[in-house]
Amino acid sequence: MIHEIKKVYENTIRIRKKSIKSDENGEIREYLCTIYKYLVSPKSFGVKENTYICYFEEIEKKYENNEILNKKKNKIGILIDPGSNDEDIYEFLKEENIEIKYIFLTHNHPDHIAGLDNAKEKLNVPIVISRLDGENIHDKRYTMMRLFRLKELECDVDIMLEHLDQIKINEDIIFKFHLTPGHSQGSMCIEIIGTDILFVGDIIFKEGYRKNRLFRWKWSRYGKKY
Repeated sequence: MIHEIKKVYENTIRIRKKSIKSDENGEIREYLCTIYKYLVSPKSFGVKENTYICYFEEIEKKYENNEILNKKKNKIGILIDPGSNDEDIYEFLKEENIEIKYIFLTHNHPDHIAGLDNAKEKLNVPIVISRLDGENIHDKRYTMMRLFRLKELECDVDIMLEHLDQIKINEDIIFKFHLTPGHSQGSMCIEIIGTDILFVGDIIFKEGYRKNRLFRWKWSRYGKKY
């Protein structure tokens, strides 16, 4: 199996800052948004392309000799779905000097959370998940950890979200969470507001929409609502 950290996206995003003193739009700030995905090695549990690193560098414009010079500031970001315990992820974060603010979970299946204890220990940042999946994250039957003979998680989640809740990693970069039950009862898609970027977890595969029939969720309660 392939074993690497691969860049899958890099683009400049522009965020218009609202004026505090009025309703008028303020200055436009630019960030370089970069996304890497981790392709799991043979020694790890999981499947390819589950773990993502998404970070931002603010671009500060400076003028020198009538020329515009772009200077990048500190890298801040989030880790999504740590399904592997491999140390390569954390070595990469250290080498690239990326400050991770949160660990986001799209859902609580083992190939997305098996490395969560290690991630919490290494990064010591809040773990974020939907309330529906967060309340059952220590139930090995629900998470399917028992099915793969994996030990129960020791760490707890820190923040449990509802549909359309938002989290800021700084005053400009905001993530919005969309409850999309199906693959799990509390699966969430994660949107970066003001961009065309959406992390969908296992809700969409190349074959199309993915519904988990293993536990026969009650669609009358969740599917119709969202």
